[in-house]
Formats: sequence, C-alpha cells, structure tokens
Amino acid sequence: MTLFYVITFAVSLLMLLVYFIIDRKRDIWLRLLFIFVAISNAGYLALSLSRSLTAALLSNAVAYLGNVFLPFFLLMMVIQLSYVRYSKRLPIILIVLNTVMFLIATSGGYLPIYYKEVSFEIVEGVGHLVKVYGPLHCVYKYYLFGYFIAISTVICYTAIKKTAVSTKHTAFLAIVLLGNIALWLVENLTGTKYEFLTISYLMTEGLILLLYGILQDYEAAEPASDSSDLAYADADEHLTVEMVQEEPVVFVDNQQVFSDEQIKNLLENWNVIYALTQREAEVLKFILEKRKRKDIAQVLFVTESTIKKHTSNIYKKIGVANRTELFEKANTYLMK
Repeated sequence: MTLFYVITFAVSLLMLLVYFIIDRKRDIWLRLLFIFVAISNAGYLALSLSRSLTAALLSNAVAYLGNVFLPFFLLMMVIQLSYVRYSKRLPIILIVLNTVMFLIATSGGYLPIYYKEVSFEIVEGVGHLVKVYGPLHCVYKYYLFGYFIAISTVICYTAIKKTAVSTKHTAFLAIVLLGNIALWLVENLTGTKYEFLTISYLMTEGLILLLYGILQDYEAAEPASDSSDLAYADADEHLTVEMVQEEPVVFVDNQQVFSDEQIKNLLENWNVIYALTQREAEVLKFILEKRKRKDIAQVLFVTESTIKKHTSNIYKKIGVANRTELFEKANTYLMK
C-alpha cells in the first residue's frame, strides 16, 4: 500500500512539473490545484509511513488540506474556464467556509466531533488511523456534495449558454466532474482502505492538462492570416494597443447593445462576408459581448498579444478602426 502512495505522490509531482513547464497564463486557481494535489498526496504517503499517533494525525491533516481546498480550486477553475461572471466576494466566502471545514476535519485527537475516537495501528508495515466517526463527520460529505452541485450547475450553464470555447471544452469539464464523483462513490461503497481520492486528483490533473493541450493545439492549428494581415498588425501595433485598451462601448438607453441572438446573427453572416477564421470569430463574439482583452486571452488560453493581433485582423477585414466603429457597423447591419 505504501508503494501505491509513493507512485501517486511521484505522479502528482511530475504533473506539477509539467504544468509549470506548459503554463503560460499563470492562472492562480489552476496553479493552486496542482500544488495542493501534491500536498494531499504527500499527506497520504506520510500517513502510510507514520509510526506514531501524533505523526499520523499530522499527516492526516496535511492530506485533508488538499481534500478540503481542492473542490474549491476545481470550482473556481471551472468557473473561469467557462467564463461565468461571479462576485468578488465569492472566493472570500468560500475560503472562510473551507477553513471551517478543515478545522472540523482535523479536530481528531483533540475534540470528539469529527472522530469520536481515533487510534493508530501498523498493518503489514503501513500506518493506519483507526477512526470512530463523530457527529460532524457527515458534514464533510455534504460539503463535497455541495461543491459537486455547484460545479455541475456551472457546467450545465456553460452547455446551455455556450460560453465555453467548444463542445469539447464542455465535455472535458463534465468528464472531470463525473470521474471525481465515480471514484468517490467507489471509495465509499467498497469500504477499501485505499484513498481513491488520490487517483481522482491525478485523473483531474491529467484531464486538465489534456484540455489545456487541446486548446493550445487549437490555437496553433488556427489558419494563419495572410501576409498583408500580419504586416498590418505589425506596422500598426502601437495603434492596435490604443484601440483595444479602454475603448468606449456603445450603449442604447444604458442597456447592452446586442442580445445573444443578435450576436449569433452577426457572426453567422459576418463569418462568410468577411472570411473570418474560427478563432477570429470567437474573438469577435467576445468583443461584441464587451469583454476586455485580458479576459478574452484568459478564457482562450492565449496571450494578450495574440488577442491583440486577432483584433487587429478583425478590424481590418470588417473595415473599422476601433470598437466604437465596430459597434456602429454592427448596429447598422442589424437594422437593415
């Protein structure tokens, strides 16, 4: 069993290394997710190597540090990948909730609330905590269930509103969630001594890296603009920066100019009229939704410089100089 935890810890370290190598966006939630998976697996490994109750309780606390906070990081990651707007207070509220849950889960040996009794034994050279569950142990299951519901809601919203980059994007998010639920059920229904959450975490990381790779390949495989487009982007790079940053956005009676249906109509027609590439069409959609360049870059897993060049090419093809002219042209087109 110790070998099992050695392998899972080693794999989590390898995935953390791979993530830092390929990560270009330095996304805080993804980074924390990968770091805490390694911490959690380190806790399980340390627990299996423990030779005293004190060491075992400390190792268990380290493992729970990941168990408690990873659902939070996964939720924030899914929200960000799905480009769902949320209050700035949400992370703060959830961090407080997570901290309370962590303190309850690590109260064993001090308070009889999570574990009524806890002792230590070594079976075939592997350390184990022998636990008698207390009245608040069920809270952790409700805690996980609440996060599963929240993540499911975001994924369903993504599928309905089509805010993700592609259907593959949404499918991967769904697989991540379903895979975690399946392994959690296996662990709870079989009563195995193995902590299958360690496998769940690694599976989540693997799918995230695969999704990240697909999005990067998608960007790399995007048909290149012709040389005149690139020359335009390079020659007017300073102008493009001014156009994209803090540009005025058109409103009518303080309301958003375009509905989802109007944007869909514009894209279906302008894609053909102006020969937009698939990536340019995606960037244009976000622009029409009044999203900032840095936000567009974040959801598409590319740099702001890449979005700047796409925006420049879009403006040239459509025949406008900035967002104001783009919105005016779109309004004129929709009024025909």
